[in-house]
Parts: sequence; C-alpha cells; structure tokens
Amino acid sequence: MPSRRNSARDRARRELGQNFLIDRDVARRMADLLDPSPVPVVELGAGRGAITRELARTGRPITAVELDPHWADELRGKWPRVRVIRGDMLEFRFPDAPHAVVGNLPFGITTAVTRRLLDTRCWSEAVLLVQWDVARKRAAGGNQLTAQWSPWYEFRLCGRVSARSFRPVPAVDGGVLRILRRAGPLVPFGELGRYQRFVEAVFTGRGRGLGEIVRNVTGCRVRDLPALPRDLTAEGWARLYTETT
Repeated sequence: MPSRRNSARDRARRELGQNFLIDRDVARRMADLLDPSPVPVVELGAGRGAITRELARTGRPITAVELDPHWADELRGKWPRVRVIRGDMLEFRFPDAPHAVVGNLPFGITTAVTRRLLDTRCWSEAVLLVQWDVARKRAAGGNQLTAQWSPWYEFRLCGRVSARSFRPVPAVDGGVLRILRRAGPLVPFGELGRYQRFVEAVFTGRGRGLGEIVRNVTGCRVRDLPALPRDLTAEGWARLYTETT
C-alpha cells in the first residue's frame, strides 16, 4: 500500500499536469535537433531530468525551470552545473540575451506556453514536446494561431512520441515541434498587432470562400485565392496582408 506521503506527491504531480518523459532516445533526439551553436538553453518543465541529462552533455549553459520543489531539488543534486529555477514556466522571465528553448510542456497549458514563447524576442529556436495533434496542426498550418505568427516563425514537425514514453501514461501521443525564428520576417515586426487582427478578422469573417471573406473584411477583390483561410501558406498570408491593408 503506498504511503500517505507518496499519495500526496502523486496527487500534486497530477495537479501540475506532469507526464514525465522516460524514453531516453526521444530526449536525445530533442537535444540533437538544436542548432549546434553554443548559445545557452532554457529547459521548460525539466521534471525528472530526462532531457536535462541530454542537454548537459552538450556542454552548453543550461537553465532548467521546474515548478515541483521535489524535482527541482533532485535536479540540483544530479547536475550541479545546471542552473535550476523553481517556478512556473508561464511566469518565467526569459533571458534578454540569445538562447534556445527546449521543453516537455504540460499538455493542459501547451497553447498558453506557446503563445507566451512566441511573444518573447531573444530566443532563436524552440524544440517542444506537446500533444501530437497540436504539433501536427501547428506544423501543417491551417489554424489561426500559426497563421498569426508565421511571418516571424517556421513550425516544423519532427516526429511522433508514443504515449508509452511518458509516466504516467497520457491519453494521447506526443509530438516534437521545432519552431525557428525567421532570419528575414515576411511582415515587419512592428506591424505584428495589426497583422494579427487582420488574420483574426479573415478567419472569423463571413463569406462563401476566402475571396468573398476578404472582400467583406477589407473591401478589396483579390483573385487566385485558395478556397479557405486554412489553405493559405505563410507567404500567402503575408502577401494578402500587404495587398489589402
């Protein structure tokens, strides 16, 4: 019979939405996906340290963010050269200097963390373990969030991760999503707010087909458009924005 202490800890882990990665091959693959530059790495949701272990072998400076005090203490004991921050990844203040981001994100807050990350300026790439459907949809495009950020970021799907690679085992598989900051933005960053409002207006606008939606939203007639907003590429969105605003 489990002790009362262990039961309380198990409940706390469930409340934090922690699904620990136990597959070392996946952790190694995530670390290897990073560009081989020497920039520091911020790891979100370090947990038991499966990914931390693989990041530490790269020799880069590592900052591991972990909310659970038990696991934060264990990380400090295992990897004394890793800077461990005990705190909420949604409130973590990212460095002002260039860095990369890696993380096994709690499935319940994936969108919130992704939005906050995309709104942060100094990281160059992020390798994130999220729900499979989220990773697939972000990389494929066709959704509002991806369209709103695609002029500044590229979203790439880098593999499916079986639910059996986690403990406790979640109800769905995971997916590795790599996000790269574009060297040359398709829209000036200073127009981010205006561009994102434009994308939202098109996605929520009325009309039978994209051409009619764009005409209703902007008053402009644009030819040779695909059938629906979800069919536009990143370049297509940037071009449509430029031509109609």
